[in-house]
Amino acid sequence: MVRSLFIILVASLLFTSCTRREKSKDTTSLSFLSNSLRTTPIKDQGKVEACWIYAYLACIETERIENYGDSMNLSPIWLVRNLLQEQASESYLSQGTMPVSVRGIGPDAERLLKEYGMVQWSTYCPDDLNSRALARLVKQKVGIAIKHRKGLNTLNKEVDKALPFIPHNLRQGFYLYSAHYTPKQFGGSLLYGIKMTWLTSYKHHPYGKRFVLEVPDNHRRHAIMNEPINDIYSKVIEALQNHHPVYWEGQMPRKKKPSIDGDITSLRQKALERFITTDQHAMAIVGLTKNKQGDTLFICKNSWGKQWGMNGYCLMSKEDFLINTILVGVVGKN
Repeated sequence: MVRSLFIILVASLLFTSCTRREKSKDTTSLSFLSNSLRTTPIKDQGKVEACWIYAYLACIETERIENYGDSMNLSPIWLVRNLLQEQASESYLSQGTMPVSVRGIGPDAERLLKEYGMVQWSTYCPDDLNSRALARLVKQKVGIAIKHRKGLNTLNKEVDKALPFIPHNLRQGFYLYSAHYTPKQFGGSLLYGIKMTWLTSYKHHPYGKRFVLEVPDNHRRHAIMNEPINDIYSKVIEALQNHHPVYWEGQMPRKKKPSIDGDITSLRQKALERFITTDQHAMAIVGLTKNKQGDTLFICKNSWGKQWGMNGYCLMSKEDFLINTILVGVVGKN
């Protein structure tokens, strides 16, 4: 009986979607937002399992506003669409063995932006999308194409029609501030001068070296720099104090703060190995504040709409950060 309950618990943790949200809105005072970095409006990812894309782009948006004076509201669905189109080709050539899914981790959002560029939210924001349904549709078309050996050209045309429509003029490029950009050119301009440093902290690999992070959504096998968690915490604090946002990925904070009594490194490793901490969700950390007791809290910008949490934001304690963080992306100037 105990073993069965354990299996159910593990399964529920593994399959928790980054689209999960709490029903009630926290009515806590929003005065902490005065300490937030300047950022764009809260987005609602709905049934699109791409919190990692939303969080990464929120960091880029915040960095552009804070340090370059550019107010850019970017389209996460642009990267979702290109990811599915990319996976269709890969799955076809692998004869269906490669997965089709929009789940991923932060470093892959950076890869997608560099590869496919970006467009503004106002020019490409399809409503009411269900990423699982889109992935199933793409996988179905790949299966048929494999069966009939249609080839990549035919498959790509069929998948392109099945995915959210892209206006013809957007494919050719667009004007912004009287300058003409292709999506690739616009993406390059967004990243100009910005460097993202990806960090994780687990003791089954040596510190000071990169390793392929063994979490379910690291499909592309990105290697992340391994550093002590207290060093990472200090770097996150320093980045925010210097007006740089931070990408965060891990287990969402629970109502009860985790205990950090004892060896933090061992506590983190135990939580990872027992699947208590997973790459469940991603958010952008956009500021620092303090509670009445004087404890430092991170201001996190989520992508579950303004009806969730505190106008779409939540606060993360030091304890939650130290135990529940899977990886971070520290934004800085290149």
